[in-house]
Amino acid sequence: MNSKQLNFFLVPEDLSFVYEFFNRHEVKYVRVGKSEREEIALESFPYRHGKTYEQICLTSESFRSNIFLQKGRIIPDITVDIDKSYVLQFTPGGFYPASSRVLHGGGFYCTTDYFVSNGESVAKNNEFKSWVDKFFKSFKKEFLSTLNAKERIFFSHRTIEWMQETGAVVDVAFTKITL
Repeated sequence: MNSKQLNFFLVPEDLSFVYEFFNRHEVKYVRVGKSEREEIALESFPYRHGKTYEQICLTSESFRSNIFLQKGRIIPDITVDIDKSYVLQFTPGGFYPASSRVLHGGGFYCTTDYFVSNGESVAKNNEFKSWVDKFFKSFKKEFLSTLNAKERIFFSHRTIEWMQETGAVVDVAFTKITL
């Protein structure tokens, strides 16, 4: 299975700007109905159906017909099949309720192909892959930078300011920033 991802650090103050960015680029979040009919709704931002730090699926209206659902293995809820669906997973990261001293990393992730039951690989179409590439490029340009040219760790401008003001440091695995 092949995939694309972009990892970064955002502070909570970034989210309203990120949501504006999503709306400008006509990016919607996928909401799965709780009824027996397994309804799929594509919603504009701000995100209103859960906690701000939760992982959500993003897509474009043009990929609606390529969103597939599955029944959970452990919890029998109906969820988006992220392997088959033309969606981009978004995890904003941020401060989780357990600690206001640890900023967790976030990111985008999607598969570009997946395996079916006979072991054959099925590729997602080039339109979706191109959409993801353009989205990543636009998001990086608007929100992200690195601390130095050698590293490929991305931070929002507000995160860099927060780190400089507080002395917070990135852990060696690059998954969190701690005060």
